[in-house]
Amino acid sequence: MAPPEIATIAEKECGAAFEVQIKSPGSDKLKTAARLRLESYEKKSSNQLPTLLGALGAHGTRNPVHLLKEQRADKARQANEQKKEAAQRVRDEFKTSAEAKQKTLEQQLEKAGENREGALASIKKKAAEHIEKVIEVKDTSKLKGETTAEEARERLQQALLKKSDLRGEKMKEISAKATRHNEAVADKVLQHKEAKEGALEELRKKTPDERLMDMSLRLYEHHFVACTE
Repeated sequence: MAPPEIATIAEKECGAAFEVQIKSPGSDKLKTAARLRLESYEKKSSNQLPTLLGALGAHGTRNPVHLLKEQRADKARQANEQKKEAAQRVRDEFKTSAEAKQKTLEQQLEKAGENREGALASIKKKAAEHIEKVIEVKDTSKLKGETTAEEARERLQQALLKKSDLRGEKMKEISAKATRHNEAVADKVLQHKEAKEGALEELRKKTPDERLMDMSLRLYEHHFVACTE
């Protein structure tokens, strides 16, 4: 390494100042990777780099009215999303409840059908035994003008089948009424909830002065009605 060069730049009676050449000759032409990267940044346009001031406009401030409108719009969007989510939850809960009730009702109908079949078989058996006993006790000559044993069995079977069909239709009608009632109750609950949320939203939109005015009017009306009574 070459010795540093010392050059006198000022001399006085009280002392002297010197300039020492630290870098070796020709080292300023060498460029490291970091220096090349920094120089490439310098060549780029400043418009390509994102800045916070650029997002605020030319004067660096935003219109308070515009900012307030954006905040209100965000709150309204959030409220709408919350109402949609609440309505969807009510629909999902009602759907789940209706499906569970429908499944329970179907199981009950199936069990009732099985019990009905067993009861019908028992009734048919008892009726057949009774008819056989009647035929054995009484002479066939005394049964003139009356139905034969086969006709009696046929009529009994027809009556039992008709009764079974009527009961099945009645159960279906009860199931349909229960489903309609559940749907009507769910709709009323949803309408009441939406109306309540709508009233709260209208109240949020009002200024404090408007809220105070509404409260004063309601108190005045209540006092006026109480006095007139």
